[in-house]
Amino acid sequence: MPEHVVEDILSRMRVKDVLRFRVLAKAWCDRIDSPEFVKLHLGRSVGSGAGVSVVHRLGTKLHASNLNSVAKSTRCFLHCREPSELDVIGSCNGLLLMALHYDDKRGVLTLFNPGTRRVRYLPSSNFHCSAQRCSVDYGLGYDSTDEDYKIIEIIQIRPQDSLSRSTRANVYSLTRNSWREVQAFTDNFSAHGPWRCEVGGALHILGRLERGEKVQHPAMAITAFHVRSEKFRDVPLPEYGQDYLDMAVAELGGCLCLACHYKPRRNYRVEVWIMKEYGVGGSWIKLLSFMLHLFGDPIPLPVPVAYSATGDKLLFNCRRLRLFWYDLTNTPDSLDLRPRENSTAHSWCEDECVCVDSLVPLNGRGRVDNCNEVLSYRPNEDEAQSYWLPPQKGWIKVNCAGDWDSRGGTVGVVARDMHGKVMFLIAKRLSCTSAVWAEAAALQEAVLAADDFGLPKVILEFDSKDVIAALNSNLLCCGRGGIEAMLMNVMSKSTCFRNLYFSYVKRSANQAARWLSCQAKVDVISLDGEQRVPRHLKLLCSADAPHEGTTGDDKRRSTQENKAETDSLEKI
Repeated sequence: MPEHVVEDILSRMRVKDVLRFRVLAKAWCDRIDSPEFVKLHLGRSVGSGAGVSVVHRLGTKLHASNLNSVAKSTRCFLHCREPSELDVIGSCNGLLLMALHYDDKRGVLTLFNPGTRRVRYLPSSNFHCSAQRCSVDYGLGYDSTDEDYKIIEIIQIRPQDSLSRSTRANVYSLTRNSWREVQAFTDNFSAHGPWRCEVGGALHILGRLERGEKVQHPAMAITAFHVRSEKFRDVPLPEYGQDYLDMAVAELGGCLCLACHYKPRRNYRVEVWIMKEYGVGGSWIKLLSFMLHLFGDPIPLPVPVAYSATGDKLLFNCRRLRLFWYDLTNTPDSLDLRPRENSTAHSWCEDECVCVDSLVPLNGRGRVDNCNEVLSYRPNEDEAQSYWLPPQKGWIKVNCAGDWDSRGGTVGVVARDMHGKVMFLIAKRLSCTSAVWAEAAALQEAVLAADDFGLPKVILEFDSKDVIAALNSNLLCCGRGGIEAMLMNVMSKSTCFRNLYFSYVKRSANQAARWLSCQAKVDVISLDGEQRVPRHLKLLCSADAPHEGTTGDDKRRSTQENKAETDSLEKI
């Protein structure tokens, strides 16, 4: 097949499917990692709309919903320490900008690609505000000329008992990995919230023009930050009514959008304006207007999020609380969003933003991050471990084993942390045709389970020489009992981890997994760390668990002392 045809096919696939082909050959890996293919894949994802999803926060967890089914969401696992609070700031070309809050420090700016699952912590601008009335807002944009991603930091300070304010602006460059101060906008412009509306190479925010006096409807203005020139300027507004309750700016179909909310008499009215030609005040047109019935007072402002894949519907979000569709073909004059009994038509979310499926890296160099460390030990009997050792801090060790008899195959998987605590375990029967097939199936189950639990740094231990030899030789089509498909799946899943380490050990160091594979012949077990661990397995794990002051020799002696007991546990 010609190379350009292969490239065209790959560019139309989802990111998680494309990454699996990186392990086929070095030529494929180089092609997928190239900046040219990353741009091609991004353009196809945006153009087709198939790779566009709505990412939102539920507590401290991230979830993504495809535009075709916003009511159904899947969790996006972050390969980092779980924060106590999480704020979704915005997205750009598949990169999410978030602030992760931990108990021991202030919010840490973080870039996250949900497609590749790469996470990058960003340095702080080192600005510390001692004033009580201080707000800090951020935005993420793309400089297409320098091919650089930039983050704007806006700091507004208002001293106590004062109507005046001071504004400071800092810009972070992903390529340079550094902050610098730029000229900020005027001090009489007041705006709070993320700069997440990117149109025409600029980030936008809606704010008030303060003149030192309180009025019922203050003058509004849209301020734009041009990512390339790093300068601020005003954008003209449409001729909206002055009796508004609330307003918001958004991006809709590549155009600047303004949503206005009114309350004439007893009803609520929503107007949506779009700027057909960016920067031209006379190009504002009213896209739609409708009445809205919703519980609560004051009513939250519905803000446009995105068009549907077919373009016949418009997705709205009520102030980052509720998602609903507006049918553009029927153009209804009013919508009733009051909750009904047994109704599942609407989805609830927080901090929503539109994100596209992309291969865009976090290293600022244009190539796909090659930070997945996949290592393995060769099956050297003299160097292989003969007893279980706990992993280092931040790692999880997953032991797996497979068994086979005339009735079929069984697999056993157990994951433990540095303290020997069981994170999850699996024991089940599979349809296998050989012992090596069962061993490969156990490895596949271990990788899939580790990915489902969102583990970032994993050590996979098993005692099959055939499987580790096939992985080391990169012979995925090795013909060893028909295990090539499973090994291909194992290697493709390596892109889901920050670090993945394959290790061959002796059977004596893999007793817990071996016992589970034997137990699967009579019972099926699937437990996580919060459920009760079987008594026999707990005895095995207790024998393996690290003890303070225990040396390597002590560990060997402890293993020998428990050998009689563990041998009896293996006999079902």
